[in-house]
Parts: sequence; structure tokens; C-alpha cells
Amino acid sequence: MLACTVLFAVVQSVQSQENYRITEIEVEGNHVATRSLILGVASIHVGDNLTPTAVSETIRRLYGLGIFSDVRIDAEQTASGLKVYIVVKELPKLAGLEFRGNKKIKTRDLREKLGLGVGGYISPYLIEQKKNEIHKLYAEKGYFQATITPVLTYNTDSTEAVLVFNIDEHSKVKVEKVIINGNKKVKASKLVGKMRNRKRGFLKSSDFAQDKYEEDLTKVIDEYHKLGYIDAYLISDSISIDSTRNRMTIYLNVYEGPRYYFGTASFKGNEELPTSFLKKLLKYKPGDVFDLDKYDETISELASAYYEIGHLHIRILDERTTRADSIIDVTYDITEGLPSYIHLVNIVGNRKTKEKVIRRELKVLPGEKFSRTLLIRSVRDAMALNYFEMVDPVPINLPNGDVDIEFQIKEKQTGQISAGAGYNSQDKLVGTFGMGIPNFRGEGQNLSFNLDYGSRRNSFSISFTEPWLFGRPTLLGFNAFALNRRWFNDYTEGRTGGSIRVGRRLRWPDNYFRVYGSYSLERNKFFDFDDAYIAQNSYKSQYYYNDPGTAAANDVLLGQITHEPYPGSIISYNEEPLTASRLSFTITRDSRNLPEFATKGSRFSYTLQTTGGLLGGFWKYQKHEISLAKFFPLFWKMAIAFRVQYGVVTSPAGDDRILITDRFTPGGVAFDGIVRGYDDGSLTPDSMVTQSDTSFFYNDPNAIIGVDQPSDTTFNNFRTRVRGKYMLISNVEIQIPISERQLYGLLFFDAGNSWLNRRDIKPFSGLYKSVGFGFRIVVPAIGTIGFDFGYALDDIEGQAKGWKPHFQIGTTFR
Repeated sequence: MLACTVLFAVVQSVQSQENYRITEIEVEGNHVATRSLILGVASIHVGDNLTPTAVSETIRRLYGLGIFSDVRIDAEQTASGLKVYIVVKELPKLAGLEFRGNKKIKTRDLREKLGLGVGGYISPYLIEQKKNEIHKLYAEKGYFQATITPVLTYNTDSTEAVLVFNIDEHSKVKVEKVIINGNKKVKASKLVGKMRNRKRGFLKSSDFAQDKYEEDLTKVIDEYHKLGYIDAYLISDSISIDSTRNRMTIYLNVYEGPRYYFGTASFKGNEELPTSFLKKLLKYKPGDVFDLDKYDETISELASAYYEIGHLHIRILDERTTRADSIIDVTYDITEGLPSYIHLVNIVGNRKTKEKVIRRELKVLPGEKFSRTLLIRSVRDAMALNYFEMVDPVPINLPNGDVDIEFQIKEKQTGQISAGAGYNSQDKLVGTFGMGIPNFRGEGQNLSFNLDYGSRRNSFSISFTEPWLFGRPTLLGFNAFALNRRWFNDYTEGRTGGSIRVGRRLRWPDNYFRVYGSYSLERNKFFDFDDAYIAQNSYKSQYYYNDPGTAAANDVLLGQITHEPYPGSIISYNEEPLTASRLSFTITRDSRNLPEFATKGSRFSYTLQTTGGLLGGFWKYQKHEISLAKFFPLFWKMAIAFRVQYGVVTSPAGDDRILITDRFTPGGVAFDGIVRGYDDGSLTPDSMVTQSDTSFFYNDPNAIIGVDQPSDTTFNNFRTRVRGKYMLISNVEIQIPISERQLYGLLFFDAGNSWLNRRDIKPFSGLYKSVGFGFRIVVPAIGTIGFDFGYALDDIEGQAKGWKPHFQIGTTFR
């Protein structure tokens, strides 16, 4: 009986396997996906038995392809086994993507963020995911009430669809109030005042800024830490939105804790630096509120002091001990380590500039002990070349404790080519072409030439400077120029000449000083005077015929003779070539951290020019110019700059021996002195000129003119503007980096004037003042160009009061 039972079970099992064996597989519903792809992914095959496991695995795999919205397995019994049907429904392909109603976020930005490409499969899950991404983008910008509705439009066979996101942005959510719980000693208003997301004043937006929210939470706790509550932390935060009013309330729960104060500070382990010196570096005093920022700053200062003497591997452990529940004593346990020496100094990234040009500016040298100050100075001097966008020093630790220093250089385009045309009231239309190569051949040399051509101005100049002559810090340069310039309609000035210049870097009083000397020789000529200008600047005599029998008013004007010019007038030199032999001496000290848009440091310069005497030439005068500029950081990356300029030109031989173009003509963006808001070169003094008219009367009608004696002389006074002999200029400018090293905004205050006599100088009440704004753009191959808008605060004859635009090349503090 047992044997018969076993045999019957085996027969039944064989028959059951034959009934569930797959004999044929059909694929239905596929349009794009191929039959071979589906069968290749499926877990059921002809000849296998159809099992629940194989069915569920096949469905899972096909769904995993991400191209089907529905997968179903059917089967029917045949005489030889099972015929299986794999029925699929394909997802549509994306034929197009549209956004409607979006105004605050550009369509391009939405496309980039979603990353949906035409031709890809789209599923309900994917659409919901992208909808949430759009909503998140709007929430980050404060549009929490934005609604996004996706709509699919299918083609005829439902294989493709256009996805449209209909967006209703609504308005931004505004922060109505911030509620802080848990604060006991610190007022909520003091904490909330540190947040960006709060109810703000009339001129500031209260719109919620998602990207500032986490920063706000940190600021609240940081404020606690500054006030001595160093145990304070944020327990929780939440927001609530009133959708009917579109207003937000922020809730913050904080733990305040006790307030702490600084106690005593002690040091141990310090051998290289004495305790008395280290205590001077402390940013706090016993009894001060325990400000965590000052505490961290102290540790940074201590580490910097050791970096300065080469101990790069300094380790400072701070041990804090609390006494009397609120006083914290600090012990700084210092492990000084051994000093680090510089092994190699490498320079990378310089493609044009030769390595020697950079290396000669570096103060850190192989074999010397590491110095943080010298490293910072090396970066400053390399950046002062104005050839680089970035100079980044990277110390690389070596196994023996020494360091290699790698200077990573990013060069900027230094060549400047300009061509174009400009118009101003003085020179009218002028075409220009120029080229400047500040880093000629990568050798650090400077080569430039400029050409101006127009109806009133024609000029040409060329210059070359070698800053390191024969590999030494000695400068040698020369320039040559020729100029013809028509001054309004009055006269034409011609100048030709050249100069040679030498300079040297100094080590005393410190290595920020440089000294220059130059000699120039030029020939000047004034010609083509206008008749009206001659008449205005000359004495005149009028001759009358006198009839003894008539009143003087009835005398007849016989003629007018123009006599010699007034003393000092350039009419005296009509067509006469005059020579200027000039010797100049300049000393400068420049400690700015950047050549342009400096944020700290200063620049001082004094220049003396002398002509005539042993030098020869017609002109005989001395000219002194002093300039001092100082730069201070404000907050963020903003800086404020102050500058004062003073100039004086005198002559022992009289004013007529002072070259008129070496007098001062400040105003606008003139080279002599910048006072925006006024016309260029317009801030010059008035001069009272006395013009005499001598009348001659004839007692004898037959007498010869000139025999009779003058019986009357009249004098006419008039004022005319002349160039100054004394000048005082001051500038204040706030620099705001909009895009660092590319675009800067400016706010400025200018004041200045020029005078004929020292006694007329009034440093405060005698200055023309202005305010305004502007911006600077750093343009590759051109340089820094500026657009300023100044408003004159004082009236000046002949100029309309109001906003005046100015254009200039370079920065104000050049």
C-alpha cells in the first residue's frame, strides 16, 4: 500500500508540472518598447513552469524600466501547457515642456532646475516630483502661496504628450512678527533685530527670504554668545502662514542659560614668546562679558603670533574653569613645536608673465624661516603689479615640519586697446586710438602709445618703462609727445618734447617708499590768436577830432589803435617758439593692499618741478604738488577712501614766466583735480583786468595826429577767468563691490578750488563742493572705465546747476 501511494503522488506531480509549463509567450500593448526588450527583462521563459514568484518578479522588473504605466500577466490553458500574455501600457514621451503664468522666475531657470528633456518618458510620479521642485523654488523666493497645476496633452495614439505647468504665483509672504519663547534676560527686540526675516521699516522689505532663514537662526544664537550666554541654543523653530492675509509668523524657542564673564587668563608651555607679550594679544579683560567672538579672535591672534616666528605647527588647547557660577578662568596650554623653514617657493598658473617678474616681488625665500607678515606682503606686492586677478599662497607641509609655498596665479588680460571718438565742449569731436601693454613681453615692462585727431586737438605720444634695469630695482623710462590743441576759439597751443625718467625702490624709512627723478625738454608755441581775444587782452587808444566850437560829446572818432598786451598775457609770445627745460623729483609711499579699489593702506606722493636757471629755457618757475590718500574698510567688502591734494606754482621772474599749461585747472574729472558736478577745468580764479582808453583831442584841425597831447584818459575794468597758481582738492569716496573685480558702485563727496594768491585760499568756505554717485566697470583689453553723476552744491557763473555726467578712464584715486 505504501509503494502504491508514493507512485500515485509522483504521477500526479508530473501531470501538474506539465499543466503549468509555459509553451508560448505573447507581448501586447507595446508601441515603442520592442518585444525582445520586454522578453529579455522578464523572468518567465518558454519551457519554465509559471510560478507566482516568476510573475511578481517579471512585473517588478518591467516597472523598473520606467517606461510603463501598467503591467499585467495573463495566461490560458492549452493542450500542451500554458500560453502567457505580457500586457503593458507605455508611458508617454515628453514632446514639449511649457510654463504659463511665471513672472518672478524665468522660464529658462525653471527648465534648468527641472532638468526635463524632450523625448524622455514621463510618469505621474515624475510630474508630481517636478511640481514639488517648482513649489520649492517659489518658496525660497518667498512665494509660499504659489499654486502649480500640471496638465498633460496627449497626441492621437497617446505615445507622446506636452507637459504644461500652469503657475499662479500670488504675492510674496510678508513676515508680520517673530515670537521668541524662553528668553528671560535678553529682550526679544534685540534678538529679532539681528534677523533679516522680520517686520522691517517703510523703506525696507518685510518679504520672507528662505535663503536667509537658517542664517537668521544662527544670528540669534550668535547674539546670545556675544552677550555672554554661551550655553544658549535653539530648541525649535516653526513658521505659521495666514493664507487669507498672506502674512507669516515665526516662532523660536530658545534656551538662554546663565550669563558668564571673563576671569583670569594664564599660559603654560610658551617658551618662544613671553607671557607678557601673549597677554597683550588678549581681546578681553577680566570682568568683561564672555563674548565668544572675542574669545575665538584671541585664539586666532595667539596662533598668528606664532606663525609670525615660523611655528606653523602650534597647538593651543584652551582649558576653561568656571568659578562663582559665572566667572570663567582660561588657561591656554601651548605646544609650540619646532619652527618651520621654507623649502621651495613654487609659482604656478602664470602663462604670460615670466616667473622672474613674480619672484622678484616675493619676500618669502627658500631657506628662510616662515613669516606670516612676509607672506602677506609678498601677495600684496605681486597684486600691486596689476597683472593678476588672484595670487593665492598655499603652504604645503613636509614630513620634516618644513613647508613648500606654492603661489597659485590667475592672470588677467592686461593689454589695453582703445579706438573710438568722443565729444566735449572744449575739444569738440575727437577720434582716438591707443594701445597700452603694461606687461610687455611678459617682462613687466610698460609700452604704450596714443593718437588723438580732431578739429581742435591732435596729439601723439609714446612711452616705454623698464621697472627692473639689469635685474635691479631701478626704473628707467622715456616718452616723446607732440600736441596741437585749440583752446576754445581763443588760440592754439603747440607742444613737442620728450623726457627720461629713473626711479629706485627704497628700504628706508621702509620698503614702501620709492623715489623718481626725470628730465624733460619741450618746445611750446602759442599762435593763431582770435582777434576778439587779442582785443580783450590788450591796451587800446582812441583818437578824436576836437572842434573847439562844439562840445566834447560831438567830437569825431578818427580811429582806434591796439597797443601791447597786458603783462603776463600769452599774446606776447605769438608764434614765438619757447623752450621748457624741466627737472622733476618725486617721492612716494604706497602701502595700498590693491592697485585699484583698495580697502586699506595709504598712498603719499610729493613732486617738485623746477625750470629755468642752470637748466636754461625760457620758462622759469617751481611747482610743488602733494597728495595723500587713505583707505579704510567699512563692513562686508565696502571701503571708504579719503584724499587731499595741494599744489602751488611760483616764479621769481614773474607770472609771465610760468607756462600756462602748468597752472592749475581743477573741476570735473580734469587731470589737475577731480571735483565732479562742475565742468572740466572750470574751477579757476577770477582776475580783475584794467583796460585803459586814452582819448586825444585836436585843437588844430590841420595838426598831425600824435603831435597833440592827451587831455583825458578813461579806465574800464572787467573780470576774466585765469588758471590758478594754488590749488586745494579733497575727495571722499565709498566703494561698493557689486561684482568683485568687475563692477563697483560709488558714493562721493568732492571739494576744491584754485587761486591766484596764497592770501585768497580759504580751506573750507572757499571750496566748491559736490556730491554724487557712479560706478566703475573693469573691461578686458580696455581697463577700468567710470561713469559718474555729480551734483554741484555751489553756484558758479556760466554753469547751470543740476546733475552733470562725467566719463573717465581709471579710478578716482589713481
